[in-house]
Amino acid sequence: MSSLNEISTILSTLRMESDPELAPLFYQFEEFYTQKLYHQLTQSLDIFFQDPKSAPLRLRVYDTFVSKFVDKINQLSVVEFLLLALKNHHNNDESLKYLTLLDENFKAIDEKKQRNDGLKNHKSGSLLISIEKARIYLFKNEPMKARDLLDELEQVLDKQDTTPLRVTNAFYSVNADYYKRKNDFNTFYYTSLLYLSSLPPNEQEITDVNINERKELAYDLSVAALLGDRIYNFGELLQHPIISVLKNDSHYEWLFHLLNALSVGDFNKFDNYIKVQISNIPILAENESFLRQKICLMALVESVFAKNIRTLSFDDISKATHLEFDNVEHLIMKAISLGLLKGIIDQVNQLVSITWVQPRIISGDQITKMKDRLVEWDEQVTILAKKIDAKGKPLWV
Repeated sequence: MSSLNEISTILSTLRMESDPELAPLFYQFEEFYTQKLYHQLTQSLDIFFQDPKSAPLRLRVYDTFVSKFVDKINQLSVVEFLLLALKNHHNNDESLKYLTLLDENFKAIDEKKQRNDGLKNHKSGSLLISIEKARIYLFKNEPMKARDLLDELEQVLDKQDTTPLRVTNAFYSVNADYYKRKNDFNTFYYTSLLYLSSLPPNEQEITDVNINERKELAYDLSVAALLGDRIYNFGELLQHPIISVLKNDSHYEWLFHLLNALSVGDFNKFDNYIKVQISNIPILAENESFLRQKICLMALVESVFAKNIRTLSFDDISKATHLEFDNVEHLIMKAISLGLLKGIIDQVNQLVSITWVQPRIISGDQITKMKDRLVEWDEQVTILAKKIDAKGKPLWV
């Protein structure tokens, strides 16, 4: 460990070069370090590294100060400080060296503790380092290296009883980046939702700092929901706070409305947005025929949901899905094969009896429809009860 005089000199030099508003923090660093108050020191360092004004000095503070006592403070905090220091560092190879060196330090510290105390560290810091190394491999356009590392990490994480939320969140984040690069819309969609659900409480709110990042993710999630060939339930996305950044964006608000139209099988709104806006996103324009097949399937599911009866004629389905009569049976078989519904097709009488519909998260409007159906059902039961009572009164008496 460095001498107090050396640390004092280092911090004095950094303080003079820092933004004046950050100068008081360097006095705290020296005080807490001298008194060995490492918890308070970690809190002060966190304030420094999170402040945008600290960006020019972060890596030097890590190199000349934080690296001197990594065995004294929480491993995850050390990794966080290094990641923030490397945030605007564009040399990927150098970033990998920093992460590898820190990981080696952690392993040496862990071995020493095990020899002296018989205790083994939880290795959360090393896990987070490996995850971030996989992210850098993606930046370097080396997806195979990233995938191999992520697969190894998945096996380790599956065996752990508990994993810090920060590690889980980073794991889902890098996996989502990988599947985005592979154009795997289905896996990207579900992995990104897991990433959002594992965000630490202090990062869940959408702020001016993360608005651009959240807008990009909301856009990517919307495109994935539209193009995923196994995604036929958009309720979780449409009700997630992240979608609000699209609703408030004049350029991409239509994407939110397109998702809504597709979710309820609204052909009029769907056609309007497809005709006017789809050219703005080439990948959607290229897959217009798939989107039309998708809304036919959603319209079929919505028809089953909206009607009180579970037996539909081919003619009813043809009208609801805007399909030619001859294509109805193929659509029903497609819906059954995708697991959207279960039923029996009567080809002779041209009927389909629905026995099950895939559960889904529903909107406020759909809940209102369910309420109306229950009210109608209650009224019909009341009328039937009165009729039975009137017809059977002589017997009751």
